[in-house]
Amino acid sequence: MQEPKTVRVDGIETSYYEAGKGRPMVLVHGGQIGSTYNAFHWSLNFDELAKQFHVYALDKLGQGHTGNPVRDEDYTMAATIAHVHAFLKEMEIEDGVLVGHSRGALPIARIAMEDPGRVSALIIFDTNTLAPEDPSTPTNFYELLEVEPPISEEEYVRREPEANSYSPEHVSAEFVQAMVEIVRLEKTKTARTKMRNLGPSQFLPDVKKQRADTLAMIGQNKLMAPTLIIWGFNDPSAPVKLGMDLLNLLAPTLERTQFHIFNCAGHYAFREHADEINRLITSFVSENAM
Repeated sequence: MQEPKTVRVDGIETSYYEAGKGRPMVLVHGGQIGSTYNAFHWSLNFDELAKQFHVYALDKLGQGHTGNPVRDEDYTMAATIAHVHAFLKEMEIEDGVLVGHSRGALPIARIAMEDPGRVSALIIFDTNTLAPEDPSTPTNFYELLEVEPPISEEEYVRREPEANSYSPEHVSAEFVQAMVEIVRLEKTKTARTKMRNLGPSQFLPDVKKQRADTLAMIGQNKLMAPTLIIWGFNDPSAPVKLGMDLLNLLAPTLERTQFHIFNCAGHYAFREHADEINRLITSFVSENAM
């Protein structure tokens, strides 16, 4: 991945990577405002996919090197969805392939139904946030990661991806450094403080509302874009049953739906099995995109 670019999206300085030619593809990472998730999470996929597509990978609102919400009331999933949607408009993306991981999957599914002309296919990875709620989901996975104080910034940013992966080999020095840079930003510290104060009363309830509204739209047969669901069989934070639940919701009304499970893969299947997944995405799009 080359150096990122910036563009103002609804007044927010937004960081993104761009490369390649052809059908547009937008990669939307997971995590929430203030977390270390960022566009560089796609570093093992971006360049290879850019050989086939015109690829964009943006830092979501309040994450990576993208600016924080201007107003406290915008520390929500609704504002995150709106920001991704506004990015697509700003970049004049039509008939694009939207790829979303974890908390990046809810925005792309919602946009595919609210603005279908911009979306030709969806690729969804390991998403506890979009899938219907299920008692199999561990409720304290991320809380347990915060119990012991980290001994360094590097150890801190390594905790989540290593705990959330079947094999930590993909957690490279370059991957870690990208997250350390984000942790050190003053705007990240501000966002984390806001999320601690607003999250329990504002962000999390809004996540549930946006999930319920999005699933209701899917239930009303509003999702038309061919959809590929990819899951790690060994995902500890979003068990594979959630993927099956999502498939069971989509399959009856969306003929061009596929579900692929990767064994020996956790929440970061797209990094743990990057080469196979890059080929799978390319094949699915070429055969199914509208």
